[in-house]
This record gives sequence, structure tokens and C-alpha cells, in this order.
Amino acid sequence: MQIHDEPVTAAAALTKMLVGLGETRQREFKRVSGKMVGKALETVCALANTDGGVLVLGVADLKEFKGQGRLFGIEENAEAVDELLRKLGTEFQPSIETIQLRRLACTLHNGPAKDTEGHLLLVQVGRSRAVHSIVNGGTYTRLDAGNRQMTAAEVTELSYRRGVRSAASEPVPVSLDRLKTDAWQRYVQARGLKSGDMADQLLRIGLADEVGGAVQPKRAAVLLFADEPAACWQRTTPGPTSA
Repeated sequence: MQIHDEPVTAAAALTKMLVGLGETRQREFKRVSGKMVGKALETVCALANTDGGVLVLGVADLKEFKGQGRLFGIEENAEAVDELLRKLGTEFQPSIETIQLRRLACTLHNGPAKDTEGHLLLVQVGRSRAVHSIVNGGTYTRLDAGNRQMTAAEVTELSYRRGVRSAASEPVPVSLDRLKTDAWQRYVQARGLKSGDMADQLLRIGLADEVGGAVQPKRAAVLLFADEPAACWQRTTPGPTSA
């Protein structure tokens, strides 16, 4: 990914503003360390899945340091930054196309000496039209000042709200009886689904399709509600499904 270097004057003004700000739904600060990479990926994922925002690298938390004392710079662990930049292009499924990188020159926390000139890195993330997950790492949403891993049901609902089509949204020839589980009953109560039978309810919320005159649940519904989804793939039932 290409990094854009801000002009010196603009970088100084932006840095001065940033050191006085705290974390919000659309802004997070992180010092750079080896442990930072995984958490940074979660934040980028969460921002893309929510309203977008910016991850500022090289700045300590406002609760721990104040003013210029927050400026530790990305030079604190350049290897971790390189690892993160590589993973921004490889660790998301699907890839996030709304990421932009801006580098700000600044004077670091330990004074005006020659070796205290460093940089901050702004990872700007636009709100995505897709739903993104970290490869082998889950799907995240943004809270007021942090991230939270989404449940399978939340991922499915967000995917439908954004019009995402995937393997999970394809109908499969599985009997609806296999989905009449405690998980389904809890979902019905939580969503307030009172009218119609199970087939009608699944159709209404977009978790089933009519195929050849029969109602088939979508793969996402099987993953959400079946007690043993893997067994369903092995014992799919062709023909009409029961309601």
C-alpha cells in the first residue's frame, strides 16, 4: 500500500490536534509493539464494518500520557509496522479497498534532540459496502471506544443489510426440521417473530429461498441454527422441506 507523506506544516498542525484527542467510535490510538499488529487488524476490520474512521499509530493512550508525551512514533517498532502493512493487504476476507495511509513527521516525546524526530502513521478506513473478517481471526464491529467480535447471527444480518451475496447466502437442500433447535427458538423470541410457520419466518427474514416450489434454508441459517451443521451437509434431503 502506498503511504502519503503530509507536508510539514500540515503534519505539525494535525499532530498538535491529535495529541489532545481521545478514542471514539471512529478513532483509535496505538503505540507500536509486536502485540499491536493483531489488535490493529481488529480495529481496521471493525471500522470498515461500522462507520469508518482512523487508527493512529505511534501515539500512546490519553489516559497514560498527555500532550507531546504521547508521541512515541512508529520508529518504536518499525518491524511491527512493516508486518502490519503487509497484513493489511493479505489478512482480510474480502480485502478492504477503503484503506489509505498518511505519514506525519513529528518530534517525539523525549525532546527536540536529533534522534527524536519521528513519524506517526494514520490508517484511514472508509466505511465498506462489504462485510469483512480477519482470516482465521473473526469479524469485528466498532463500539464507542473499542472493538467487539460479532456473533454469527450479527454477521449474517449485517451481510443482508449491505446486500452481500456469498456462499452463506445460497439455499441448501436441508430439511427445516433440522433447524428447529433451541438456537432457533431463542432467535425467534429475540426478533419477535410471531406470525407464520418456520418456513414463512425464514423467508421473511431472508434466511430461506423457494427452490422448485419448496422452501430451502440458506447455508447461513444452517450454520446459525442447526445443532450439527456438518452433519446437515452430509445428509441433505432433496425435495420439499418441512415447515
